[in-house]
Amino acid sequence: MNQVANRDCAGRRIMSSFVENYREAIRARIVIGRGAVMADDIGTVSPSVTPVPRQLPPVPAHFTSRTTELEALDSAADGQGNDSVDRSPAVTVVVGPGGVGKTALAVTWAVRNADRFPEGQLYADLRGFSPETAVPPEDALGAFLRALGVPPERVPVELAEQAALFRTTTAGRRLLLVVDNAISAAQVRPLIPASSGCVVVVTSRLRLDGLHAEGARFVDMAPLPQEHAVELLTRSVGKSRVAGELSDVKKLATLCGRLPIALRVAGARLASRPKWPVARMVAELRDERVRLTKLSPVGEASLTATFDSSYSALPPHAARLYRLVSEHPGPAVEVGAAAAAVRVSDDGAEEGLQVLADASLLEETGEGSYRFHDLVRLHARALPDDERFDVVPRIADWYLHRMTRANMVVIPTRWRVSTVSARYENSPSLFATGAEALQWLDDRLPDIVAVLEETLALRHDEVTWQLSEALWELFLYRKHYQRWIRTQEIGVIAARRCADAVAESRLRCQLASAYLNLGWFEAAERECSKAVELARGAGSRHNESVALDQLGMAAQGRGEFDRAVGFFGESLVIEQELGIDRGVALRHRRIGEALLQAGRTTDAARHLNLAQRMFAEIGDVKAGARGAIALARIDARAGEITAAKRRLEHAAAVFAESGSAVYQADVLLAFAEVAEGEGDLDAARGQLTEALELVRTVGGPQLELVRTRLAALAADRDRSQPPEPLASE
Repeated sequence: MNQVANRDCAGRRIMSSFVENYREAIRARIVIGRGAVMADDIGTVSPSVTPVPRQLPPVPAHFTSRTTELEALDSAADGQGNDSVDRSPAVTVVVGPGGVGKTALAVTWAVRNADRFPEGQLYADLRGFSPETAVPPEDALGAFLRALGVPPERVPVELAEQAALFRTTTAGRRLLLVVDNAISAAQVRPLIPASSGCVVVVTSRLRLDGLHAEGARFVDMAPLPQEHAVELLTRSVGKSRVAGELSDVKKLATLCGRLPIALRVAGARLASRPKWPVARMVAELRDERVRLTKLSPVGEASLTATFDSSYSALPPHAARLYRLVSEHPGPAVEVGAAAAAVRVSDDGAEEGLQVLADASLLEETGEGSYRFHDLVRLHARALPDDERFDVVPRIADWYLHRMTRANMVVIPTRWRVSTVSARYENSPSLFATGAEALQWLDDRLPDIVAVLEETLALRHDEVTWQLSEALWELFLYRKHYQRWIRTQEIGVIAARRCADAVAESRLRCQLASAYLNLGWFEAAERECSKAVELARGAGSRHNESVALDQLGMAAQGRGEFDRAVGFFGESLVIEQELGIDRGVALRHRRIGEALLQAGRTTDAARHLNLAQRMFAEIGDVKAGARGAIALARIDARAGEITAAKRRLEHAAAVFAESGSAVYQADVLLAFAEVAEGEGDLDAARGQLTEALELVRTVGGPQLELVRTRLAALAADRDRSQPPEPLASE
């Protein structure tokens, strides 16, 4: 009996010892990375050192610029732990299109700051946008745990258990994690440690809004600025190699879209072919059909594949938008234009554009405005879609209607050849003021010009000449002389191809107006004479009147005042026949200005006052303000300085709301004349200086006039000052 009892006690002691050793072994494994023991086998432990992972890839060669983005990462890391309530790690998401250099930025920053994280740096490529399957978070998390010393057999299978063990293992430690190529917040969230001493840098082509709940900050990456793109190419190829080809290097940077991946490929091709001039690469890449192929790294995923992977992740409506909106010829894509391109509502287009922007396939440049990267646009245009051939005329038609509605706010009563305005005569105004409408036209001018060029090339001539005509108000107020001339030349070509003599006559008059503004009177007369011929042949009395009016302006510019008054008078008769009160008032003002310039003040005042009464009756405040400037000059010459200033102050108030720097400068020039007449040269100089600032970017004869007047004032001041006394010897 005692023997049995002794055996039971011995058994219990052995079992108790076995269980205790087992529990100790489990505890040892759980505290790996924080404790100092490891289980060799059951019942036996030995000291161990916690592993310190150093997983960061090497810094890419020729990393260039990105000062702003690096400072943003510094700021995010420096802000960690400042808030005693927020104990979460610093998380920053670097967002940008494929090939823009997100990984290079994250790795470069991480390597430069590795010493701040003595307990390790972890790196994982989640392959969210690779042809292969994206890495599940449990695979990445398991790799992190093993790198931190957890034995493979002790890594849980379930993601929730892995995340819990990861938080336990990283608690209180200072670690740096670079999580590359993430495709979703769900893929990243389990990889965020618990310690406030940790920093996580995530890269993605998608804006991972879901990580905002984890306190994430977002850093947007765009293609390199031109100067830095040139610097990267120069460093890649060698400064001495490209010293004499800087112009071609700049062209090459532009053809690469300033995208680092493309710049590196171009640089590598040149560096490995020392006999090639840069111009050869430029010539190859000018062909849009092969540009993406030529800029793809040898033996790596091509640029096309990079963009394919982003495209394949799009929902169907956004993919269609991506294909079709790429046909937009201009640099910016407005929501309304995109809606017209794909024939959906503005809300539907805006939602789709935002999906593309979130996928880094478009750049959001402002409220309701987006832009393609050049190489991304090439990719989108290469995708098959039979509907794309209808896109440009749809977009052109949308611009025509929008421009017309803007013009109806700027000059409500203007006669137009295009009949689009008739559709909106009883519609509410699209813009609150003329200045707002002008600003919209000015902001969209690069896109409108690009659309014009494309519709001309595609021979959509009807909409082309109407777009050209619809630019009249903008050029009248803002000038833009080079684009003014080019767009009206396009309009003339399109109208002639349509065999539309009325439209061609109108467009020639608009072209002649640009020549008149520049003082090119011979060219203006040539266009107006042709316009008169076309108008009379087509029976267009209105166009005939406009052309005669402009012939009068050309004659006035030449100093042929009687001839000018004759042309204005012929035009006046036609305006009266047509019953166009505004036209009649404008011709009276023209006659008055020509007579004033000829020195016939009394006759000039009669026509100008008649014009003012008519402008007041029809409510054309801006045209009346132009007439007020001429009447103010008459008042000043008669010694009525107070009356002159009162007229000019009224005109100044009107033109301050007009959005036209040129018209504001006209008032200042008249103010300066009045001040000179009073002998107040300082006031005149101040007004001319202000006018100079207004028209400096406009150019043309008005700029030269202001400069000449300022120079004359300076010369008068020098002549009026007594000579300085000679120094005594």
